[in-house]
Amino acid sequence: MPAGAGAKRYAATVGAEKWRAPPGDPVRRALIEEVRAAARKNGVAVPAPDVRLDWAMTDLAQRVRGDELPALDVLEFLLAHYGLIEPSPHILLSSASQGSAVEFSANARAEIAEMIHAADIGRVGVGVDRSGDMTYIAIGLQERRVTLLRPIPRRLPPGGHVPIAARLGRGLANPGVVITSPDGTVREQTPPLRAGVVRSELRCGPNGKYQVEIVAAGKVGSTVLANFPVYCGVAPPAAAPHGAGVRTVKVTAEEAERQMLALINRDRQRAGVQPVTADDKLMAVARAHTRDMVDNDFVGHVSPRTGTAMDRVHRAGLTPTFVSENVGRGYTAEEAEQGFMASPGHRANLVDPRPRRVGIGVVFGAAVTGTTPLFVTQLFAN
Repeated sequence: MPAGAGAKRYAATVGAEKWRAPPGDPVRRALIEEVRAAARKNGVAVPAPDVRLDWAMTDLAQRVRGDELPALDVLEFLLAHYGLIEPSPHILLSSASQGSAVEFSANARAEIAEMIHAADIGRVGVGVDRSGDMTYIAIGLQERRVTLLRPIPRRLPPGGHVPIAARLGRGLANPGVVITSPDGTVREQTPPLRAGVVRSELRCGPNGKYQVEIVAAGKVGSTVLANFPVYCGVAPPAAAPHGAGVRTVKVTAEEAERQMLALINRDRQRAGVQPVTADDKLMAVARAHTRDMVDNDFVGHVSPRTGTAMDRVHRAGLTPTFVSENVGRGYTAEEAEQGFMASPGHRANLVDPRPRRVGIGVVFGAAVTGTTPLFVTQLFAN
C-alpha cells in the first residue's frame, strides 16, 4: 500500500487538494537546498518542491533496497496515485548510515547538477526512510512543460466525460492528445493550439482504464508532456502491482537489441499484427542516432546534426514510403519496451500494421549512482 493517501484529481498545483507533508527530515531539507543551488548555478528556474512527489519518493525510499532499481510500472502507479500527470522523473537512489546521511547531500551534488543541466526540471520531491541504522533516500526531479487549466478526476462514472484543457510551455507547437482505450486501441486527436492552450475531451466507452497522453513538438521533435490513466466505471488500483524494486542483469548492447526485437514482436502478436524483421541498414541508422543522443545529451527525434528520422533513412540510401520512430531510455530492454507500450503515442508506432522492418539501436550511457542506463531507438519502416 502507498504511504500517503491517493489524489482524487489530477491538478496543476498542490493547493487543489489538502495534502499532508511527509515527516520533516534534515536530509530532505539539505537535498532541496542542493537542488536550489544547482538551479541557480545553471541559471535556470528553481524547481518547486512538491509534496505529491515527496510522497512518491517516500514510497520508493521505503521499499527499494540494495542494488534494486524502481520498477517502471510501480513508478507509474505512484505518480498516478498522487495525482501527477507528467512522465517519470529523473531519480537518484542511495543509502547511508544514520551518522553520515546528511553528508549524502554533498556527495550527490554533482549528479543533481548534471540532471538540472540536462533537463528542464520543474519540480522536486525527496523521500527519506530511516530503518534501523540506515537511511534510504530517493530524489525525484520531474520535468514540467504542461499545466492543466482545470483538474481531471482520476475516476469517471460509466459513460462519463471530462474536458482536457492544458497550457503548453514555451517553444512547443503542434499538440496532440492520444488515448489508449481499455481494449488497447489508440485514438489520436490533433486539436488546434490557441493562445498556448490545447483543448480536447475524454469520453468513456467500455469500462476500464484509459491512458491519456499529451504531446507536442519541440526542438528535438515530438515530446511527451503528460501521460496519465483515467478510470471509467471502475476504481483506480489502491496498491502497486508488485514490489517496488527490480534487479538488472548485465547484458551487451547487442544482447539488449535482440531482447527488444523479441519484445516488439511479442507485443505486435498480442495486438494481432504481423511481426517485423530486423534490417541491417535500419539497425545502423538506429544505432547511430542513439549514439548521437548519448554523446550530445538529448533524447528526441530531431537532431541538429542529422535531422529527422526520414532524413537519416534517406541518407542511408533507403527509400521507404513510411517511417516511424520511438526513442527513450531505461535500465533494461524490458523496461524500455514497457515504457513505450505504456505511452499511447509510442504504442501506436509499435502495433502499427504498416511496418515490415525495424532497426533497433541500443547504447549505454554514463552511470548514475552506480547504475548504467541504456538509450534506445526503434526505427520502423515498410
